Amino acid sequence: MFWKNRPTVSDTLKGWITDSFDWADDTFGPGWKKGRQLITPSRDFFTAGSGHTPQVAQQIADDIARLLPVARIEVTPVPNLPKEYRHSYQSLSEVGGTYLHDDEAPLISYNESQMRMPMAFINTMTHELMHARLAPFIHDTPGGEEAHELSTDLHCITHGFGLFALEGPYLMGWSGYMTQESRAYATAMFLARHKIAADLALSRLSPRPAKALRKAIAEHSADEG
Repeated sequence: MFWKNRPTVSDTLKGWITDSFDWADDTFGPGWKKGRQLITPSRDFFTAGSGHTPQVAQQIADDIARLLPVARIEVTPVPNLPKEYRHSYQSLSEVGGTYLHDDEAPLISYNESQMRMPMAFINTMTHELMHARLAPFIHDTPGGEEAHELSTDLHCITHGFGLFALEGPYLMGWSGYMTQESRAYATAMFLARHKIAADLALSRLSPRPAKALRKAIAEHSADEG
């Protein structure tokens, strides 16, 4: 019926996503662009052992820092708070981590309970480390400072972490700064730009994120003509 083909992401938001991908390519250079891979939850990318210890958390963060790339940043757990005190993102999500910027000694804190869901934890760590990656460019990214948190979410995807950006919020039951539809569209754009087979991504996602990505792939393909 006529409403089935309505776009899931507005033209304005699609334009911002496209501009942000172009900005990343121009800013980080052709070598960076050529080296982009779809990061998967596998030994191909992560060296950390099992468990929920601070040592494991630091190794996961170090792996992400290497993949982005960004300098190593110390991460530290914070005590679990009662659920009613853990809301942020305009009451759309639970606080998973925070980034404290300091030119000499930046620090990331994380909710240690999130380590029970590795995909969600990796998504949180990527978001916080992306703050460091984008710190010199806050006013230069499309949308400028006002869009900084949105840009931080999006550039996790431009840097190859789209699977975690889709799966992590779904597992936690939160939205984050971008919507699931816009994250799916950005991930579809990443796959197309880097000529990565859709099945590689879809096979790593649970059914609902996979459905969102499948729809976004079709929409992006239609937009590209």
